[in-house]
Amino acid sequence: MDSNKSKFVDDENMKQAYQKYELLKNEVEQWQQERGSYWSAQISLAEQPPYLSIVDLPSEAIIELWQRLNLVAKAEISESALKEMLEQFNSGQNPMDAEMTTRVQMAVSGVAKLASLMADNKTIIKLQSNTVCPVCGEQSMLAAITPPNGKRMMQCTLCGFEWAVKRVGCLFCESEDAKQQIYLQNEAFPNVEMVVCQTCGQYFKEIDARELADKDYLWEDLKSLQLNFATKLWLKEQGKNPKLVN
Repeated sequence: MDSNKSKFVDDENMKQAYQKYELLKNEVEQWQQERGSYWSAQISLAEQPPYLSIVDLPSEAIIELWQRLNLVAKAEISESALKEMLEQFNSGQNPMDAEMTTRVQMAVSGVAKLASLMADNKTIIKLQSNTVCPVCGEQSMLAAITPPNGKRMMQCTLCGFEWAVKRVGCLFCESEDAKQQIYLQNEAFPNVEMVVCQTCGQYFKEIDARELADKDYLWEDLKSLQLNFATKLWLKEQGKNPKLVN
């Protein structure tokens, strides 16, 4: 297969993937508008971060949203089956296919977003690590350089919360030695780069959002996952011993 045809296939696959993602995303937003107030009233944030860990999210809300996403995907499943699958998913087992896994992850994320919105009204206390979300406690390896002045904001791809971090240096060890920072780029993703820290051996993704029309950081992260894999491969080829963040 020649490279032009391969690129066309990749573009078509990406287009189809985005269409599916957009349908599910719209359903999540519709659910949040219709049911967000009800479920937010059932949520209590802790006094200290993380304000609402993923394990403490109301499972009934997750299943309710998950079922709606399944209906959008024309995959009707009984509530009892969803409960069983969610229990397995939470315990670290995953008997689901990739598309079902995507839907449950978006359901969890959609419910966690309610906690994120509630936390906007709190005085956010930054956790010890730059990469740990103060709302849900999940670790993120995604930063965005935001308009208009290039402020660097960490992005939680689970609950959608964002928090400010230092503009320069490693997000993990906070080393500001520019000689120890390696930036990996690919012309297919002009606004994205992988930052590798040679001091601590970890890496993170950074998106320059100043020229993005749509600030959908989750989609930008998903569509550039190839860079994550390429970074791991590059580190292996360079004989590095990174403490990889998954």
